[in-house]
Amino acid sequence: MPTKEINGVEIYYELNGKGENIAFLNGIAMQTALWEGQDKHFQNNYQVLLHDFRGQGQSTLKPNNFTFKQHADDFYKLLEALEIDEIHVVGVSYGAEVAMQFALQYPKKVSSLVLGTAVSEIRPLLQAKIESWIMAAETYNGELFFKVMAPYVYSNSFYEKKGEWLENRAQQFGKIVTKEWLDAFISLSKNFLTLDITNQLSNIKVPTLVISGEEDILKPPYYGKIIKNEIPNSEFEVIDNAAHGLFAEKPVKFNQLVGDFIKKHI
Repeated sequence: MPTKEINGVEIYYELNGKGENIAFLNGIAMQTALWEGQDKHFQNNYQVLLHDFRGQGQSTLKPNNFTFKQHADDFYKLLEALEIDEIHVVGVSYGAEVAMQFALQYPKKVSSLVLGTAVSEIRPLLQAKIESWIMAAETYNGELFFKVMAPYVYSNSFYEKKGEWLENRAQQFGKIVTKEWLDAFISLSKNFLTLDITNQLSNIKVPTLVISGEEDILKPPYYGKIIKNEIPNSEFEVIDNAAHGLFAEKPVKFNQLVGDFIKKHI
């Protein structure tokens, strides 16, 4: 299992392919395996870097009390350890919010920025949704937790087409998710609720593409429009018939948008 000791924790990573560097940054409940549709697609022409943030997947789950600055620092140190000078950064949700923080702290490391289903501030309805996730996680019932979280992530059409997969996934969560994982998720979620960087976004000068899902009820497209309006010369796309998990629901369209954008900035 490839890991690097970064800032006192073990960070799990994968590095595949050859060529221009591109990183995909996880959403809050993700791990590297969930980028399969992007990893396989892009490693034919790029060197693809995946990693689990501290508090996720196969990286160190403790200590808790995570911060976006901490995640950005970990990512920077990982790039340094891998001798990567500059990289295209693609993030979704929590990973896109880390990506914005990273671009603010380490702009010279960023070739371009793709922000999927991101927000730069927390409005009351979003806060209430995340608080419900935290309360579900605090039951330490993995299946219940998944069934509370998933309706905010996937679209109605995905439920219609992948209902059996979603039910199996819920049952799997019930079997494999540990108290330690849920405690880490709670801490990541509490960190998310501190996010308030809209007034800093004008400082991001790298080429930026913002992508929202038309049917995203967790982080609706108006959050993407806020980011687009604040980052100079950024671009904005909405993927039709896609919810919050758009990279998994619409991988072909997502990969096309990412690939076309990056090609313009090589």
